[in-house]
Amino acid sequence: MSNLSSIVLLSGGLDSAANLAICADQGEAILAITCAYGQRAERNEIRAAARLAQYYGISQQVIDLRWLGALGGSSLTDSSQSVPKLQTQELDNLKITQDTAKSVWVPNRNGLMINVAAAFADKLKAQRVVVGFNREEATTFPDNSEAFLERSTQALSFSTANQVKLFSYTTQLDKREIVARLKSLSRPFPFDLVWSCYYGGETACGTCESCQRYARAVST
Repeated sequence: MSNLSSIVLLSGGLDSAANLAICADQGEAILAITCAYGQRAERNEIRAAARLAQYYGISQQVIDLRWLGALGGSSLTDSSQSVPKLQTQELDNLKITQDTAKSVWVPNRNGLMINVAAAFADKLKAQRVVVGFNREEATTFPDNSEAFLERSTQALSFSTANQVKLFSYTTQLDKREIVARLKSLSRPFPFDLVWSCYYGGETACGTCESCQRYARAVST
């Protein structure tokens, strides 16, 4: 078991859930932070994250950031905008995914959430904030990249008393590799608890980009 302690940013999606699973497997996770920012899938994400946190035996804290969604500008928070839908064969088309990334971009979402989690880490004397970054989405989302991870850690070294570090177990993996990593853990990963859909319906839509990426990952 590791001597490290970590706060996990947990949305309930595959990437954050994978990082919780790996972190818990190593005995590092002490708290899951889930943010409500007015996203379409808010209720589903909070519920999925709660179930995942319970499965791994850690507490969950839900943070109200709904003012972020009220800023507008994203199809994830503005129901008047259409969420992009993709075919599986379009997932690796950079021109298409750059456009879809612009549609679902929420202003400074990751930066804000990381600083919220870092405040908890500072107070609880946890060494890390663990996030669900991955190589696949870093191509279109710069706040999923290793460069963002490194520079955020640099900033946190000034803004937290115990110099909290930002960390991800999956930053060098794509989603298919993440699934393979999960299948190698000592404890079975609860894929049925994950919510990776941009929408908040009774069941996942199966057509949004997030659903398509999840389906491709778990089918291999």
